[in-house]
Amino acid sequence: MSLSKAIFNFFKSKDSFPKEPSDFFSGERTTELIERLNARSPRAIGLSSLDALALKICEISQADYIFIAKISKEGTYRTISICNQTSPIQNSHFDFKINAFLNDKNPDIPVSFDAQVIFSQTNLPKSKANNCIALQITDNDKTPMGIVLGVTKSAKTKTLTNVIKFFSNHLTTEMRHLNSKEKLEKKNKKLLRTEEELKLKNQLLDNLNKNISKAKQVVDESSRLKSAFLANLSHEIRTPMNVIMGFTELLSAANMTPEQRRNYIDIIQQNGTRLLQIMDSLIDISRFQAKNIGKEQQAFSLNQMLQQLYNNFNSEIEASGKPITLTLTLSKNHGEDVIILDKEATYKVLNHLLDNAVKFTASGTIRFGYEIKEKQILFHVEDTGIGIPEGKEKEIFDLFRQGDLRLSRQFGGTGLGLAIAKRYVSAMNGQIWCNNNEDSARGATFKFSLPLLSSHKERNEGLSQKTAGAFTTSSITMISNESLL
Repeated sequence: MSLSKAIFNFFKSKDSFPKEPSDFFSGERTTELIERLNARSPRAIGLSSLDALALKICEISQADYIFIAKISKEGTYRTISICNQTSPIQNSHFDFKINAFLNDKNPDIPVSFDAQVIFSQTNLPKSKANNCIALQITDNDKTPMGIVLGVTKSAKTKTLTNVIKFFSNHLTTEMRHLNSKEKLEKKNKKLLRTEEELKLKNQLLDNLNKNISKAKQVVDESSRLKSAFLANLSHEIRTPMNVIMGFTELLSAANMTPEQRRNYIDIIQQNGTRLLQIMDSLIDISRFQAKNIGKEQQAFSLNQMLQQLYNNFNSEIEASGKPITLTLTLSKNHGEDVIILDKEATYKVLNHLLDNAVKFTASGTIRFGYEIKEKQILFHVEDTGIGIPEGKEKEIFDLFRQGDLRLSRQFGGTGLGLAIAKRYVSAMNGQIWCNNNEDSARGATFKFSLPLLSSHKERNEGLSQKTAGAFTTSSITMISNESLL
């Protein structure tokens, strides 16, 4: 049975209209009427609660339109459900103002005004009906939550008013549920944002802790290396000092032969030179704070500089008594070897590399030399010493480092030489690297390259005539002390 039929049967009863609510609910036809009023329309299947309620109000009142809207903070209304007698109207929601027509003192009383006030604020098809009934939806404390509007013909105004009043509690409940749902959604979004922020902060804290841990390890390692360096430096300084003081005291002996005196003086000079080298290394480390290190370029003969290095280290090898063959390879003739670089920096790099090779080579061969290419010059120092521990090829260029810290006691040295060499090379925009020899059972090769700013021939102009006359028989010259051993 339809709702209209149930209502007709209710009022067709011979009984007079009930005077009390209890009489109404005890009537014979009341149960049938209430069941029909609460029944869900077949067309409401799949709709939201508010759309289903708006559709039911529209069907019962036979209104042209039913609007359910929420109030905003600005006092305007925004539709959340629009229905005609057939179905909800989707994607046609709009904002509107009707504050001038509302009764703020008695919000529970429906008001009536011209429907054109609504249709002038929307693109919905205009209705022939010209009467609009509005009832505010308020909370328990009379706080406005929204409004329900119905557009109908004048003859149906009372019906629409009563239907809206009848379902006002349902509307209030649904509006509360909607507000609660929106508040929960906002809280959930806020919680999700907070959760994401906390995750990001936790990640940042984890990264910070990892960085702090790494920094602590670096600081601890640096402190350990500095302590080892200072202890080793003390040994490196005290040893030659003790030798100098001891042999200086021996020189005062009256019964000393000239040969013994000369021998003692040589020992004192050798240890004095060793002390000077240590002091030079310490001074070099402090000098790297200056920005002009490696930038004082000048033209000089590369062969002459390498020849000087050869003579110095050949004398050192002879004095040490080590069975080492020192070989120098010059790839350019004298007069064609003039380059423009920082001479002092280049000399110190080669000096440190050769000193390192002599220190860690007990016997065998040390070869060094250079090769000039179009835009760079490549130097090499190769030895047959103890080689480089696996995985230490980069680490040995750090300050206070040697391939093995225990080597400082066995072979001497402060661990500054290779670090200084690397800094000089970097200051001259070059690169330095090393590796163990592959074609022999032991030893290592150190190489470094430096950029040449102009062509080799241009650098030699004006200087080749002054230096010509030596090493002109071959483009590659080899000098060795092998015949002296």
